[in-house]
This record gives sequence, structure tokens and C-alpha cells, in this order.
Amino acid sequence: MIRRFVFFFLVVSMVLPLPLFAAVIGEFAVVTGDVTVTRAGKAIKPKVKDKVEAKDLIQTGKNSNARVVLTDATSMALGPNTKLEMKQFDIQGKKTTGLFSIPTGLVQTNVAKALGPGSKFEIQTPTAIAGVRGTAWLTLVEAMVQAGAVGTKSTFYGLSQSIFVFNPALPAQIATVAAGNFTVVAAGVAPTAVAAFAPATVAGLTAQLGAAAIPGVAGAAGAVGGAAAGTTGAAAGAGTAAGTATVAGVGTGTIAVGVVAAAAVVAAVAASTSKSDTTPTHTTTSHHSSTHH
Repeated sequence: MIRRFVFFFLVVSMVLPLPLFAAVIGEFAVVTGDVTVTRAGKAIKPKVKDKVEAKDLIQTGKNSNARVVLTDATSMALGPNTKLEMKQFDIQGKKTTGLFSIPTGLVQTNVAKALGPGSKFEIQTPTAIAGVRGTAWLTLVEAMVQAGAVGTKSTFYGLSQSIFVFNPALPAQIATVAAGNFTVVAAGVAPTAVAAFAPATVAGLTAQLGAAAIPGVAGAAGAVGGAAAGTTGAAAGAGTAAGTATVAGVGTGTIAVGVVAAAAVVAAVAASTSKSDTTPTHTTTSHHSSTHH
């Protein structure tokens, strides 16, 4: 009898697509408008409570949004015209590994629990990697004109605690973005000096999330931005406070120990020269049209 069961299971696993056995990593809490999940090459129209699996590509259309809640209560809210790939999410005891990609669009993330030793939670964009241990922030990936050509830039707005951002082409230059501040990363260049964001900017972005905006995080964003507005100079000084100790949330496999040490040197240099930095501004093209920050 047991042999028959084992034989049957092996046959089924060979005949049916592997993704049917993929790990469930969360579920949809909000689905509004045109939302699609691509799973093993097949397009699926999700509903609230539908499961999310590793390797899923979630895409929203115009005037559409969605919110996913992972198995550890971490939430990710997608704005309109956004793509979010759930590359990996795994919990083994106190160790959490999360790897996500945002090719384009707006995503609000709230890591619900402080990650344990050896954990990694990374957001990848075409121009940057952001790592955390437990915090909330906004990621905006949009088109920009760079050297006469259309490229991509990634903007990170800290909403709670801190995130650590770097361009994988320049891994030694890491920006520490505390709550109420932002940094911008374009192709081939280091993150801009960290500066306080305008509360109205984040409020406008959060509004695009609609009902998908993460409860509690959206309301706190304006207060955080307002409190940080008077500390722009200090934020700029911390702008490339690179490579602090563990570079929380950025896995040791991503940045070698020697690179982290180099980042600390960059931080010292940046701190001594930050007074001459100018606060960066940028204009949006695909999500909002006015100069912001």
C-alpha cells in the first residue's frame, strides 16, 4: 500500500507543474481594479484571500492597487502601474530570508517584526538594493532622462526606523535613510545625499495606494516627514553614513566584509564634507508630475 502511494506521488509530481507545489508565502488583503498574478507563465486574476506564492509576479494596471500580507504579517502595498516579483520568502526558526524585486512602480512596505540574526530582507530595483531589519518605507521606481537617454531611478522614503540603500555597481557607498528622509539612486551613481522629504510628497504617493495603503503606516508618514523637515542638515550629514556595522538587512552574501569596511571609510569622508552637499530634487514622469521632496 505504501509503495503504491509513493509511486502515485512520484507520478503526480512528474505530470503536474512544479509550481503547484510551490510554497505559499502570504495572501491578498486588498485587490482593487486591474490586478494580475503571473505564475509559471500563466496569468491569474486574484481575489481577496487568494494565496501568494514564491516566484509570483504581481502587476497592477492604471487606477489599480493591491496589498499582500506575508506569513509573518509583513505587508506590501502596490500602487498603480506597478510590478512586484516575490522572488523568495522563507522563515527557518528565527532566520528570515526575503528577496523581492520592483522593476517599476510604487510599493509601500512594512516589515512587521524585527528580523533575527542571519536574516535578510532585500528590495531590488533596476538601480538599487535596499535592506532592512524591521521598518516601513516607500519605494518608487520610475523613468528619468539621464545623459540624453531614458533610464530608471529609484527613490526610497523612510517612514519608520531606517533602511540601508546602495547601488550594486557601487556597493561601498551605502546611504542610511532614517524615518522622514529620502534618497534617490540612478543608474551608475551612488545614492544622493539623504535629506528630509516634504510631507506633502509622501502624502501624495500614499494616496495613490488607495485602500491598499498599510493601516497605521500611512497616517504616521506625514508626522514623520514634518518632524524631519527641520533636520535636513543632519540628514545630509548622515546621507552616506555607510557601512554601519552589520548593514542591517543586507545579507553578507551581498556585500563582502572588506566592502563594508570600505563603506565605513566612505561614511567618515561623507560626514566631513556633507555641509557642502546640496539637497537633490527630481521630477516624476510616470506617477506624479510636480517636483517633489
